[in-house]
Amino acid sequence: MAWKDNLSGVHLAIASSTSKKIGVLAGPGTGKTTYGLIRRVARLLSEGVSGKKILLLSFTRTAAADLKSKVADLNVSGVEDVQAMTLHSFCYQLLKKDAVFTATQRVPRTLLAHEVDLMLRDLDGNFGDLDSRRKQLEAFEAGWVRQTNDHPGLASLPSDRAFETEVLKWLRHHKAMLIGEVVPLAYKYLKDNPEAEELHTFSHIIVDEYQDLNRLEQHLLDLIREADDIDICVAGDDDQSIYGFRHANPIGILEYQERPDTEKYDITTCGRCPKTVLAMANALISNAPNHIKSSLVSNHPEEGNVAIVQWQDLNSEIEGTVSAIITDITTGRRNAGDILVLTHRSKIGTEIRRKLQEQAIQVHSFFNEEAVISDPSREALALLELICGNDKVAVRVLLGSGDSTGRREAYNRLSNYALQNNITEIEVLDQLSQGSKITGLSIPALISRYKNASIRATHLRGLNLEQLIDELLPEDNTELSDLRQLAREALPISTDCQDLLKNITLSITQVDVPQHPDFVRIMSLHKSKGLTSPAVFIVGFVEGIIPTIKNNATEEERTLAIEEQRRLFYVALTRTSNQLVISSSIGIELPVARRLGVAIQDGSTKYIGGKLVAKTIASTYLGELGSQRPGAIRGVTWISSY
Repeated sequence: MAWKDNLSGVHLAIASSTSKKIGVLAGPGTGKTTYGLIRRVARLLSEGVSGKKILLLSFTRTAAADLKSKVADLNVSGVEDVQAMTLHSFCYQLLKKDAVFTATQRVPRTLLAHEVDLMLRDLDGNFGDLDSRRKQLEAFEAGWVRQTNDHPGLASLPSDRAFETEVLKWLRHHKAMLIGEVVPLAYKYLKDNPEAEELHTFSHIIVDEYQDLNRLEQHLLDLIREADDIDICVAGDDDQSIYGFRHANPIGILEYQERPDTEKYDITTCGRCPKTVLAMANALISNAPNHIKSSLVSNHPEEGNVAIVQWQDLNSEIEGTVSAIITDITTGRRNAGDILVLTHRSKIGTEIRRKLQEQAIQVHSFFNEEAVISDPSREALALLELICGNDKVAVRVLLGSGDSTGRREAYNRLSNYALQNNITEIEVLDQLSQGSKITGLSIPALISRYKNASIRATHLRGLNLEQLIDELLPEDNTELSDLRQLAREALPISTDCQDLLKNITLSITQVDVPQHPDFVRIMSLHKSKGLTSPAVFIVGFVEGIIPTIKNNATEEERTLAIEEQRRLFYVALTRTSNQLVISSSIGIELPVARRLGVAIQDGSTKYIGGKLVAKTIASTYLGELGSQRPGAIRGVTWISSY
């Protein structure tokens, strides 16, 4: 197929443009990726541009995988050489190079959330409790990505400088870095090294989902483009900017379109969503402050099948959702892979998955961060890291696991002794575990845990990968089941222990959701970005879940949360190509409501069937869906005729 076959209008213009700078503003389901960006790649290849000179970037691993898949389908010579990845992956690969390590003196071993908490507990200084330390760290990471100053060194107040110094000291000592440091460090390296090959490798860069990048990431792209006057095409939609917690810059795509010499395009026709769904989505997003964009126009042939249902309680909502999915699959109305379940709480998603599995329905949950939520799962992952090499962070996890303080005081005594004697903690532990005595250093719990971990690691190193997974993550241990699933999925693409570890870690930190699976997909609303599905179920649509607002949020933080989660709900609505079900429950057990952060009506709690139940509050966004949304109906009525 020629690159311009069946192309017309704005998509043809984007694909054929020879402008040096292009900015595309495109809503959901408008075909910007398939018919604009990917056909642009096809044109470049057909005109003789080497695939090695073309770089495709996106924000999420799912979007990057989609780019790779669509490029591979082009069947054009040179397509196998086109690089498609996330911007984070681009920076991470850069930091792994020997020359870059020499310049930065930082090891690109990024910390998972529980490892960050261990670091924060270990910091030596009067920095408050763990929550206070988390907030300080968030502030530093925000500063690093919102500015283009050299990193580190943004702190100005003495207390802030002291905190930053301790964080960086811990990271350097443990040969690790924060995920939030990857882009700042890469930016600094490229800025300081204008002859770096990464600045002169590509002649064309195409960026999808530009609105999800933060300011520093956007500056990084400018740095790369300007080094060799590279052709760049960026596409995005401010209405779909949903990563404020990663400091995304929603208006970046609008600002890009207004840059001098930028050729700009707007795509406003949506072919994915049925007319009723798109009308609801348009009404919702029109409530965004200062929203002046034109509404999307549907060229979908159907009105769509939309239901807004309310259940008596959360258990009934889960049961009703499961019943509808089973009916869809067993009657042949839909294949399992046609169904996408979105919920803002992993507890709800996990329960839906469990009930579907009980009925032998193929289902996969993408709350992958939950795979390392228990101590046994964290220990198992740390053991895998230890098997792959003397990972200092893994040893720290193994020593601190199972204790609410992470055995901070004992570990600090160990670290101080190691530092004073110019040896590593592992060398000290090796001496002590072999029977040596060190005067003044009493750490029996650490020695015991290290000896046990060392014995297990020695045994596990002698196993092949399949045996390793079965031994490290036994099938009958429910606390390890999610991590085992990730390991089993990683096995076919892993050649050794290092590969296995890398693939598992990627699955935890950068989830890759398949576009066309043979199983029901369950995930958060955030992870649905970039997906399309014939049937979408949005579960748990009550205040406190959608939107989620922290109890201690300031008025400004509350406003920003409502605005961003309106965009998040907009993304969720526009995933469907046929059916949409939005469900909620009017009551929820009080302890469960508190754990999930559900907002409840004042004075509404009462005992029902021996349980304390509170009434929920309808989501803020229900009243923003416009006049074309159907009226809400009782769940039992809906499911009886489903």
